Amino acid sequence: MIKIENLSKSFGNNRILKGINLTVDKGEVVSIIGTSGTGKSTFLRCLDYLEKPDSGTITIGDVTLDAEKATKQDIEKLRLKSAMIFQNYNLFLNKTVMQNVTLPLISTKRYSKKEAEEIALKFLKKVGMAHKVDSYPITLSGGEQQRVSIARSIASSPEVLLFDEPTSSLDPSWKQEVLEVIRSLANEHYTMIIVTHEMEFAKEVSDKIVFMSEGIIEEEGTPNQIFKNAKSEKTKKFLARISQTSSFDEFFIRKSLDYKKLLPLFKEAGLDVELDEQNPEGLLMCFELFDKKSNEVVGASSIIRNKDIYQIKTFAISKPYQGRGVGKYLMDNMIDELREWGATKVYLNAKEPDFYEKVGFVESDIDVKNIRYDCGDCDHLNKSCFPKTMELSL
Repeated sequence: MIKIENLSKSFGNNRILKGINLTVDKGEVVSIIGTSGTGKSTFLRCLDYLEKPDSGTITIGDVTLDAEKATKQDIEKLRLKSAMIFQNYNLFLNKTVMQNVTLPLISTKRYSKKEAEEIALKFLKKVGMAHKVDSYPITLSGGEQQRVSIARSIASSPEVLLFDEPTSSLDPSWKQEVLEVIRSLANEHYTMIIVTHEMEFAKEVSDKIVFMSEGIIEEEGTPNQIFKNAKSEKTKKFLARISQTSSFDEFFIRKSLDYKKLLPLFKEAGLDVELDEQNPEGLLMCFELFDKKSNEVVGASSIIRNKDIYQIKTFAISKPYQGRGVGKYLMDNMIDELREWGATKVYLNAKEPDFYEKVGFVESDIDVKNIRYDCGDCDHLNKSCFPKTMELSL
């Protein structure tokens, strides 16, 4: 059993988790839903102690840890009880599939190489990746890499699997193969806590749905209770918003760090970029907006961080897609992600501020350097207009 009591976490003055209480029974599948920025991923990372909670207790099996008194040994014992599956796989690029799975078995579980390889092969077969044991991650699709990541996690026989949006960085063609693996684990009664935006999937595999809002658990219950008979107004509004975004079902957003790949799109949109430039200093994330039908990137943006200042460095939507609301859709996703990181304000420079004003940006007097202007092919280009620094409070 897993029991979390009064778990709290802040980043500076920004309280992310505000006394979380949750119980997960052995073999139970719990999906955590809610807008980005509500602390879902932070909560998951605290359970694996990738983030240190400020207070509260975490019990997994026979190990209980008090955040205010935890020793290094306590943390190591807790980590042995869980395994985290990340958005971006976290595989070692210089190691084969087999080596990626056997490494924690040898270094942490103290198995011999032969024993570790036997265990690894068993779980690679389970996720359909036994034929790729000698391959390197760079040769695999995103879905294949995520399946290897899952095999690595379950090979260590943890008491709970923690999934942090496991399909968020995948193309639709790869997403289903990963969801199918998670379905099979649910059928085998693995204990799982899944942070997800896949509502239909959450309904299907979950024993319990947890809706988080503003750092607390607003409501929890069975899928039927939450999706059909929610009691909280916040839950109802969230689910209504999800249904409204169905108009954007023809698009999906993938997060990456592949800034250079997006330069042609930025250039075509009129941004002041060079096709041979390197990743900008402080790059945190790129957001790629795909049209599912064409499987082409039709919009993109990037966020950088300089000390405590978050900046939207580039933002562009291909001309045929402008005026369809996808720019706001992309911006909303970026803002949600910024909130999840603990940002309280974001800045950008704009020569044409109308769009940004519509989504809530206001003029700022801060001097933010090194942000690309979103000039585009506007009528004012090269006619003595000056970029306006804008800010948005999150």
